[in-house]
Amino acid sequence: MDGIRNYNVEQDVYFYICKKGEEVVECDKQPPNSVQVNIDFTFNLMLRTTYLGDNEPIVTEVEVPEVSESISIAPDEFLCYNKTQETMYEVLRTWPILDSRCRNLIKNVFFTGKAIAKSMSPGKNLLHLQVDIKVFHRRTYDDTHVFEGPIEQPTEESNRYSMVPASDSAIKSLKRKRIDDENNGVQNCMVCLDEFLKGSKVISMPCSHVFHSNCIKTWLITSHYCPICRFEMPTN
Repeated sequence: MDGIRNYNVEQDVYFYICKKGEEVVECDKQPPNSVQVNIDFTFNLMLRTTYLGDNEPIVTEVEVPEVSESISIAPDEFLCYNKTQETMYEVLRTWPILDSRCRNLIKNVFFTGKAIAKSMSPGKNLLHLQVDIKVFHRRTYDDTHVFEGPIEQPTEESNRYSMVPASDSAIKSLKRKRIDDENNGVQNCMVCLDEFLKGSKVISMPCSHVFHSNCIKTWLITSHYCPICRFEMPTN
């Protein structure tokens, strides 16, 4: 990535919110007309990176396997948008979603959840929601000219939502190794899900998780978190 003068980011985020069910739970000191909300999130991500230079463009694509996360929002939290936002942020912050899309997603989940809660059956005080998120992330690096259009660079505000790549030096410092008979339990790259072949060149993260070289490099120029355990790599 040395010598790259500029980059442009485009991202589409699609989501679907629905009610999975409702039930009655015993709650102490529950505010009147309030509900507890359990949310199951599923994430799907497609990363597309294009390098533009003097020769033909180099395009790499990585489709990341689905990841699931669940959270529970207490009745008193669900009465307050700011509290609910922070609870959801703890899940979304480790996923590479641009700031504007992330805030829009959180707002939609909150107000859709509120509308669904109002239609719950009498006496029910626990709402189960399902939120399916699909992210299509496209980043173009250009070493030939400065982009004329707007460029979405990481800012202090967007850092809150972790749309921050790992630093070049951190990526270059990752250990290279080969898969051999001693790599017991390391069978597949958890980014592309392809099986490691004996003798394959791979990269080992500081957290000891192993990936194909192109897979983890493409991931880390989008997010500085390990795709498996969310170990944080250094950033610029």
